[in-house]
Amino acid sequence: MKLFRFACFWVAVSLCTSVAIAQPGATPAPGAPMPVAPPPPPDDSQPPPPPVEDPGAAPYREGYALLVAGDFAAARDRLGLAATTATDPELRGAARELARLADDYLAKQGRILFGAAAAVADGAEDPADGRTSFIVTTTLASIYGGVVLIDLADADVRGGAAILLGATGAGLAGSLFGSRGRHISGGMAEGYSTGMLIGTANGLLLASPLGADSTEAFQMSVFGGLVVGGVGGLVYGDAVQPTRGQMSFVGTMATLGFATAGLGMIIVSPDIDSDTVLYTMAAGIDAGAVAGLVLGKGLTWSSGRARLAWLGALVGGLGGFGTAVLIGGGDSDGRGGAALTLAGTWGGFALSTYLTRDMRPDRRYLTSRSSAMVTPIGVPHGAGIGVSGAF
Repeated sequence: MKLFRFACFWVAVSLCTSVAIAQPGATPAPGAPMPVAPPPPPDDSQPPPPPVEDPGAAPYREGYALLVAGDFAAARDRLGLAATTATDPELRGAARELARLADDYLAKQGRILFGAAAAVADGAEDPADGRTSFIVTTTLASIYGGVVLIDLADADVRGGAAILLGATGAGLAGSLFGSRGRHISGGMAEGYSTGMLIGTANGLLLASPLGADSTEAFQMSVFGGLVVGGVGGLVYGDAVQPTRGQMSFVGTMATLGFATAGLGMIIVSPDIDSDTVLYTMAAGIDAGAVAGLVLGKGLTWSSGRARLAWLGALVGGLGGFGTAVLIGGGDSDGRGGAALTLAGTWGGFALSTYLTRDMRPDRRYLTSRSSAMVTPIGVPHGAGIGVSGAF
């Protein structure tokens, strides 16, 4: 009986001990992680503070817009201000480089061009330039060809009008459609017109010495010289590919040769017969043209400078002739007047050549041409451009 009571007591004590150990308030075993409370949810009722703009961002944007617009002086100043006031090192470096670019373009009188304008201004010749000149020159030559045909046919008024219209239309249509799809450079076109002028002058001077005794023969001599000179100039231009300035220089030298031969004969021996005078003047034109071809190879003159040199020779000759008349009046010595005219011609050519020495050369010989590719890029707190090329 006592043993039974002891066993019941032991069972009761064991049950109470196990229940006490399993209570939730017990201390966790050593090494167990402590529970962490989750963070409180964010308060969306208050907006975030606005970002502070870099002090160099505004002048950078203004300088960027001015640079793209081509106002390099103002762009350099605004970008320089941005480079000194910006706190962001990347923005400061971009502003400094763009300011240097604007300063380089300002010093070289450069431009930033986009699209088709950049394709035309990259130093390449306008492909339509030579073809247009060729069409105009051919049409003018065809008008004179119509006049020659009228003289040869002894046409009446209506017939002459029909011939003139037909010749002009044929020249215009033939040159317009015949040159389609063909590359005719500006130098080729200039050689074509210069050759026509030299050939016409030769035909005009040599018509009488070669026996032209009628208007028909005279007209054929002139027109034949025009055709031969034009074809020769076009073939030369196609083979050599000169610049407009080089071929214009040939015409100037031909003019100087003509003046030198004609006036030189008056100075040396004014009593030469007329045929010798005409032969000599024609030879002077041809010699001057050959000298222009030889000396003009590699000439860097632009077409504008070459034309001004020719104009200087013309005005100088006129000035020399006028001076001779003012000095001697109507009774002036022929040799003295010829000498002053010849000196004025060469002096005007030399003076105009000197005064135009600072003109830009032909685009083929531009050595400091700047070419650039401009690409928009993004930088922190603003916009920028990436520039690559030769400056």
